[in-house]
Amino acid sequence: MNPLPRNSSFGPEWKGGSVLNQNPAPGGEGRKIRRRISSNLRPFPPSILLLTAPAGALATSPNQGLSSEIARLAPYHASLAVLAFLLLVWGMTVARRKGPGWLKKHRILGISGAALAVSAMAVAAYMVSAASKEHLRVPHAYLGSFIVLLLIVNPLLGFIQLRVGTDLGRRMRRVHRFLGRAALLLMALNILFGMIIVGSA
Repeated sequence: MNPLPRNSSFGPEWKGGSVLNQNPAPGGEGRKIRRRISSNLRPFPPSILLLTAPAGALATSPNQGLSSEIARLAPYHASLAVLAFLLLVWGMTVARRKGPGWLKKHRILGISGAALAVSAMAVAAYMVSAASKEHLRVPHAYLGSFIVLLLIVNPLLGFIQLRVGTDLGRRMRRVHRFLGRAALLLMALNILFGMIIVGSA
């Protein structure tokens, strides 16, 4: 018994519960659909696509190098990392504009972003331990550990600079700004590394 009638709303390619045009010829309807989908997805940043991808999108096959545990947890790791990056960029923007109550907003966004980055690293550590028990095998892991260290040290500098003398506080403020921008740049680079790893697996 067919699950749907032949003249259903699924279109002419559906017949008897099976797709007829799985390998369309060049110029066929399937090729037009693929071209339309790719053109619609082109404006979206790859990080958002990775954020919204279900765990099944990273599932393993005989030709892939991702284990089932990494495939299951990678979307959570990626989501935490991207959210941390967005919050930290927002915090930097607030500090540059210096609107009303900017310091409090900057603190909240900075601490929240750092906490999410630490959570992303914790998920990654558990993910790798469950899969292979071999840490720090790729530049993505080394760079991620260094970024988390920066994100722990930099808020401390921000707190200390407000409680020291003017001259020392000014020098620490310059270091605080430099480390914050460096952390954001390295985070963007490391997110790209992670996408390359998943895409090439």
